[in-house]
Amino acid sequence: LEFQKMEEEARCPDDSTQIGSAPACAGCPGQALCKSSAGVDVDQPRIDLRMNAIKHKILVISGKGGVGKSSISAFLTMALADKGNKTGILDLDLCGPSVAKLLHVDGLPVVESEYGWTPLQSPICGAKVMSVASLLESSENAVIWRGPRKSNLITKFLRDTFWGRMHALVFDTPPGTSDEHLSVLKLLSKTRPSGAVIITTPQEVAMDTIARELTFCRKMGVRVLGIVENMAGFACPCCEEVTQIFGNGGSVAEFAARHGVPFLGSVPLDPCLGEAAEAGVNPFAAHPTRPGTLALRAVVTAIETQLA
Repeated sequence: LEFQKMEEEARCPDDSTQIGSAPACAGCPGQALCKSSAGVDVDQPRIDLRMNAIKHKILVISGKGGVGKSSISAFLTMALADKGNKTGILDLDLCGPSVAKLLHVDGLPVVESEYGWTPLQSPICGAKVMSVASLLESSENAVIWRGPRKSNLITKFLRDTFWGRMHALVFDTPPGTSDEHLSVLKLLSKTRPSGAVIITTPQEVAMDTIARELTFCRKMGVRVLGIVENMAGFACPCCEEVTQIFGNGGSVAEFAARHGVPFLGSVPLDPCLGEAAEAGVNPFAAHPTRPGTLALRAVVTAIETQLA
């Protein structure tokens, strides 16, 4: 109870008029910045204009790292684009960006035009891509930023990027529930995200974090589109038989049913998916009948059903 009380007191104020001056703001490193930006947000109308041109805004989240969230985000983007939809992906994992590599635009610079930043276009599927990795001078540069600076860059991504009219924009977020999540949800408060897709693996250590993600979504008013079980078995590269390596399976589906959340499907560890990601190849075109590819298509179909 004491921890819960401390957690409530430490929460950022929901009322914009209290930003920077609420009791919870005392001692926060970003208090001065928040206080200076409290009141009317001059950037919001421009952000709303850009985001209103996008039909579906999909957050991809996970309770912990290493569950394949960025890979699923990239494959989801490819699959949607593969169906002829104008699709984009925004890499919000500012300290560990990998979307540029997965969509094969790493090393390419972002160009600024009279309309704002022009997102890079993936040669794999034609999707639009924005990532902090494309703004760094070198791939070896580390992003060592506190919350306010991260929030400023996310604002620029939404305000200054010329996305244009699109069917869907996928947000690849960092693990957990941090500044990046709070910032993007605040900026999307008027245009509302379509929902969140939660990625997990079958191990208990990963599943233990899903409940916290559900709580976060509930508190922030974000609809949960469903849960995806990644690394659900290993698909043999020869015979394509899927072997369960983390138990007998079914635990994630049971968890989803218990919490009244849609279960979107299971994706096995399939070597062809990893090879495609490394080589900059579209797995849906190169390996259309592999277990991993078929499972991903089923997951995308389930997501589209939830969006319909």
